[in-house]
Amino acid sequence: MRNPVAGIALAVAAACADAAPDVFRVEPDLTATRFAVNELGIVRQRGRFQRTWGAIVLDPARAAGRVDFIIDTTSVVTGWALRDRFLRGENMFDVERFPAIRFRSTHLSYAAAQLVAVDGEVTLRGVTRPVRLDVKRLQCGRVPAHDREECDAEVATTISRAAFGMTYAYPLVGDEIDLDFAITAFRVRDSGETEPP
Repeated sequence: MRNPVAGIALAVAAACADAAPDVFRVEPDLTATRFAVNELGIVRQRGRFQRTWGAIVLDPARAAGRVDFIIDTTSVVTGWALRDRFLRGENMFDVERFPAIRFRSTHLSYAAAQLVAVDGEVTLRGVTRPVRLDVKRLQCGRVPAHDREECDAEVATTISRAAFGMTYAYPLVGDEIDLDFAITAFRVRDSGETEPP
């Protein structure tokens, strides 16, 4: 006699195996990439990059997926034009040679189907280093105002600028840079719709 419980379990397992990952495109106009660094050991200097693209692919059933971010370094803004030109210059981001910061995930960590961390690699000024992004918040669902499914996320990490060859003005300007991302991403049909313009 066939075991009905076993049959149900197999059906659920098959459904999970067939479920396609959820693909989301990061919306530059609704996403903020911010940074903060200590100056003179006293002042907390803050700024942001005004253009960030990317893709988020979530597959909790397989504990898989990917996260890609591209940050336009030419879009750095701190509220002071002189500082902004300095940051774009060769001693810092060197935007003429390296117009983007790139993050590519290598592993996604889930807890009870909720994304909690993303391990990956950051490429900055032509140097690639490992980094972990901590997912502080991730909420996905249909938003009536946009009439489409979206994910809102808050992600944070800390990097050493010296690790990427940005040693100018140390220790007047601190080594550790705190990065945080306030992300809005809309669901799309496939990864082909996530490429930057």
